[in-house]
Amino acid sequence: MATNGTNGTNGTTEAPEFLFHIKRTITDFADDKSGATRITDILGTFTSLAAAKNAAHSALASEGYIKDDFEVLEQKDETNPEEWKHGDGCLVFARAPRGQEFDVRIDTKPNVLKLKGNASGEVEGTLHYVLQTTIDYNTDRIGGLQNTEVEGTYPTRKAAFAAAHTVLLDDEVTKESFAEYDEKEQFEGEWPYGDDVIVRAVGQSGLNFYVSVKAQPHSHKEHACSHHGGKVCECPCTKSDEGCKRKACKHEGCAASKTAL
Repeated sequence: MATNGTNGTNGTTEAPEFLFHIKRTITDFADDKSGATRITDILGTFTSLAAAKNAAHSALASEGYIKDDFEVLEQKDETNPEEWKHGDGCLVFARAPRGQEFDVRIDTKPNVLKLKGNASGEVEGTLHYVLQTTIDYNTDRIGGLQNTEVEGTYPTRKAAFAAAHTVLLDDEVTKESFAEYDEKEQFEGEWPYGDDVIVRAVGQSGLNFYVSVKAQPHSHKEHACSHHGGKVCECPCTKSDEGCKRKACKHEGCAASKTAL
């Protein structure tokens, strides 16, 4: 469960107004030159903006990447503003040799559930996030222009699933307001939108919406592991015959890895 301890922002036990989420997006230009194939994860949640910025700067390292994994690795606060080409919101940008691009940002959202941080300003425990991805195919027919934001943060997967079904709806907007509205549980046939997507909808204007539920990747939903406490993964490499440079293996097919460079 999420921490109900001291707020790392000001040392009090009051819950802060906002949460600061570390959002890491990988755009797979290696296999899809359009940029439409992306993986977005929330690596951590903080009650302190300063702590969130520090975590964003070390986000790729926390996933087990090292500098040698990238042909380009840039940090906004270490780059001349006139030379920074990745937008105001991006704090860290990296490009792997095969073409994958990594983008680390902070997504600031209201602290609806009044979650509290520890002494370091981090919300502890396994959190589950409701993410909404919006794609405007009218602007870019191949889907390369898309945006993913946190729409909710929950201490249990059950609560996140329940919330995911209402993200696109309110008193004035119903399922019938959309040109298309599909829910995974009620879909006939094979669900074509991925395991994490719960709702897919198309607005009357053509906007496409994908609502998903994802846990922090270090919760190791598929590869049980708890000894690293949600920090740098120390799971042993299963591809030692290929000369892995570190324990946090990125070899394709390795049980200790979810992303291959």
